[in-house]
Amino acid sequence: MKKTVGDYIELTIAYVIVFLILREWLIPVMELTDTALLHLFLVFIGLSLALSLFRVQPLLSGLIKLGYITWFIVFVFSKEPFLSGNTLPFLIQEWKWNMTAIFSGEFGQVSDSFRTVLFLALIWMLIYLIHHWITVRNNIFYFFVLTVFFIATLDTFSDYNGKTAIVKVIILGLIMTGLLFVKRLWLQVDATNNAIGKWKLVIPMIVSVLIFSSVAFFLPKTGPTWADPVPFIKGVAGQGDLGSGKKSVGYSNDDSRLGGPFQGDNTLVFTATSRDRHYWRIDTKDTYTSKGWILSQGNFGKNYYQADTPILTSLQVGSPEKTREIQMDIAVPMPFLIQTYGMLSVSAQDSTMFVQDEQTEKIGIEQQNNESKLLSSYTLSYSEPIYSMEQLQLSQPSMLETLDPSFNRFLQLPNTLPQRVRELAIDITKDKPSVYDQIKAIERYFSYNGFRYDKTAAAIPAEDQDYVDQFLFDTKIGYCDNFSTSMVVLLRSIGIPARWVKGFAPGDAGSVSDGLREYRITNNNAHSWVEAYVPGTGWMEFEPTIGFTGNVNIDYDIEKETPQQEQVTQPEVKQEQPKKEQAPKQKATSSTFSIDVVWTWMKKLTYVWLAILVLLIAVSISLYTKRRTWIPKMQIRAYRKKDANWTNFDASYHDLMKQLSRIGLRRKDGETLRAFAERVDMSLETDKMQKLTVVYEQHIYGKEAYSVDFKELKESWEYLINLTIS
Repeated sequence: MKKTVGDYIELTIAYVIVFLILREWLIPVMELTDTALLHLFLVFIGLSLALSLFRVQPLLSGLIKLGYITWFIVFVFSKEPFLSGNTLPFLIQEWKWNMTAIFSGEFGQVSDSFRTVLFLALIWMLIYLIHHWITVRNNIFYFFVLTVFFIATLDTFSDYNGKTAIVKVIILGLIMTGLLFVKRLWLQVDATNNAIGKWKLVIPMIVSVLIFSSVAFFLPKTGPTWADPVPFIKGVAGQGDLGSGKKSVGYSNDDSRLGGPFQGDNTLVFTATSRDRHYWRIDTKDTYTSKGWILSQGNFGKNYYQADTPILTSLQVGSPEKTREIQMDIAVPMPFLIQTYGMLSVSAQDSTMFVQDEQTEKIGIEQQNNESKLLSSYTLSYSEPIYSMEQLQLSQPSMLETLDPSFNRFLQLPNTLPQRVRELAIDITKDKPSVYDQIKAIERYFSYNGFRYDKTAAAIPAEDQDYVDQFLFDTKIGYCDNFSTSMVVLLRSIGIPARWVKGFAPGDAGSVSDGLREYRITNNNAHSWVEAYVPGTGWMEFEPTIGFTGNVNIDYDIEKETPQQEQVTQPEVKQEQPKKEQAPKQKATSSTFSIDVVWTWMKKLTYVWLAILVLLIAVSISLYTKRRTWIPKMQIRAYRKKDANWTNFDASYHDLMKQLSRIGLRRKDGETLRAFAERVDMSLETDKMQKLTVVYEQHIYGKEAYSVDFKELKESWEYLINLTIS
C-alpha cells in the first residue's frame, strides 16, 4: 500500500526524534574517547535515516552508505584528496594491514580507520533495527530504555555529566512512545484514513509530556538514599582513597574501613584438588574500631617451620589415620600460605621456610635468606577435626570467667559501641544453657530476622555511626563483612572470645577424577567468617552469612535431640552461596583467558573449519534454490497467526506478488493489476487472483470504508500460495 503524505510526515517526525536520541548516544562516546568530527558521524546517521524514510532500494542504499564510509575514511585518515590516484592504494594497504592483524590474532594492532569502519557499521545496523521497530513493530520501548540505561551508567561511572541528556531522552522517548501507541491504536480500529482524529490525540499528548517534564525538571529533588559507589570503585581500581586506606577486590590487608558496595572480580586466584570441600583460611584480626578491623598492639613472636614438618596452630586437628592431601596450584602467587582447617604440614618442591605470625596466625613463605618467596604450587596435609556434641554441651558460661588473660584481646570492644548492641546479644542468648548454644543462637539470628544478603546495597556508616550498629538496627543489608563482624561483636558483648577470620569461600566445584574434585577459587570467593572459643573444646569456625554453609563436622554422641542441629556438610556436594565471594554464576573467563590461545586452537582445526564453511555454503545454496517452496510455507504459517484486517491483507497481497514473481509470473511494465491478475488466473486455472485484486484496488483507491469477508480472502490467498508451490 502506498504511503500517504500524512504517513511520511509521521515517519519524518519519528526519524527526527530518533536522530536526536542517537545524538545523545554519540556525544558521551565522543567526549570520553577524545574523538573529534562529531558532525561527520551525525551526517551518516541522518543519511541512513533519510534513505530508510524514502524506502530507497537496499542495493542502492547500501552503495550510498558504503560510499560515504569510504569518503569518511579517506577524508579523515589520508592526507590525499578523495579523488586522487593515491586513494585506492591507501584503501588496499589499510585492508591488508587489518586483515593480517585479525587473522594473526593481534586484535590490538587494528588501525583507527578500521575501528571507525566497525563503528559506522554498528550505527548502520542499529538504524536498520530502529527502522524495523518503527515501521513494523510500531514500538521503540526497548531502544528507549536502553538509551536511558546507557546514559545513566556513563553519568554514574565516568566523568560525563548526563543530567541534561537524560531529561532530553526521557522527553523524546515519551513523545515517540506516544506517537507509536496512537499509530498502533489506529491500525487496530482500522481508522487509517482519519488523520485529523489521530492528531487530536497526538497533539494533547505531546503538550502534556512537555508540561509534566518541565514541572518535574524544576521541582526540588531529594538526595540519594545510598552512598555513591563511585568512590569505592575508584578505591578498588587504585584511583582514589576510601577511609583510611584503599580497598581492593578479593583478599586485602587493609580492613580498617568496611562498608559500601562491593565490586566483583572473576580473576582466578588458585585451584585446589581435594576429596573434601574447604574454607580457605589466611589470617585473623582482633581489634574492632567501630568502622573496621585492625591489629592490636603487643609483643607477638614468630614460629618457623620447614617443609614437611608439623605446623602448630590454635585450631583443632583430626586423627592421624584420616590424613589427606590437597594439591594447591596458585594462579596469582602470594607470599603466604592458604591454609585449611585441620592442616598438619606443607610440602613444596623448593627449599622453603614457613613463618607463622603468632598474632594473626598468617603463615608467610620465605627463602633461607629471609626474603619473601612465591610458590606456584604446594601440597597441604590435613586431617579434619570432629567435634563432640557431648563435649560442646558441657561448655558452661561460668567457664569463661577462668580463661587466661591472653584471651582479652578477643573480647575487645570500642567504648563508643551503642548499648543496644549489648542488649541485643543478651536477648538472643537468654535461656541458652551452654556457651556453644549461645554461639549458635547468634549465628542463626541473622537467618530469621529480616536480614538480606546484597553486595551492591551495603551502606557506608557515617562518621558518628558504628558499622555493626548500623547493620543490626538500620539497614539489615550487607555481605559477609557485615554478618561476620556483627557476630564477633555480639559474641564479645556477652563475654565469649571471638575473632574475625579472612580467606576464601570453597569456590566453584569442578569435575571429579579418582575421587578428587577440582575447586576453582577466584577473587569473587574472597570471604570473612567467625572463629569463637568454646571452653573445653577450643577455637571453632562459624558461618553467620546468609546462604553460606560452614564445614564443621559434629559427632552427635548424645541422646538428647537439640533443636536445629548442625547439618554435617557433605564434602563432595557443592553448596549454593550468594556472591561477593561467589558472584552469580557467570560463564566468564578467568584472567588466564587469552585470545591468542583461542586463535592457536582454531588454527589447529583448519580442516574442520573448512568443512563447516563448505557445509554452510551448501546449505545456503540449497535454501536459495528451494526458496520458492519454503518461503511461502513459512508465510502461510505466519499469516494464520495474524489478525484478519486491512493491514495484514495489504502485506499478504504484496507477498503473493513476490511469490508469483519467483515462479516466473512477473508483472510487466505498464500492465494494470487487473490485467496481471487475469493472466495469473489463466496460468493457474483459477479465478482467485482477480477476486483478491478487486478487493485490493477498492481498498487502495476507494474513499469510503466497506466491509469484506477477511476469512474468505485469507482462504483465497492461501489457495493461490499453495498453487505456486505445487
